[in-house]
Amino acid sequence: MNIKRGGIYLAALDPVIGKEISKTRPVVIVSNNKNNEFSGTVTILPLTSKKLQKVYPFEIYLTKGTGNLPKNSKAKADQIRTLDKSRIAKFIGEIEKEKMDLIDMAISIHLDLF
Repeated sequence: MNIKRGGIYLAALDPVIGKEISKTRPVVIVSNNKNNEFSGTVTILPLTSKKLQKVYPFEIYLTKGTGNLPKNSKAKADQIRTLDKSRIAKFIGEIEKEKMDLIDMAISIHLDLF
């Protein structure tokens, strides 16, 4: 599978501990394409369709249809993690550059990179 930055994929996130997002769910790839090509791992933000009434600065709201998402969702930069590529199950769609710029900003806010 040719995994690309900005792609939305279905990924198996279990097992988890505590309040980490679990289950098989959509994720957005945030690692760079050189990493994605040569490494055995990719860095992702999990997506959730829960608690959408509140979107924090480290989250990005994604409307239904964005990257072929079946529901309104949000990308959670506070749950950034690196996965083995074997956890990536299926390509769903791709996020446009403007949304990826917002995702990059959310990651920067979460990691205090300013």
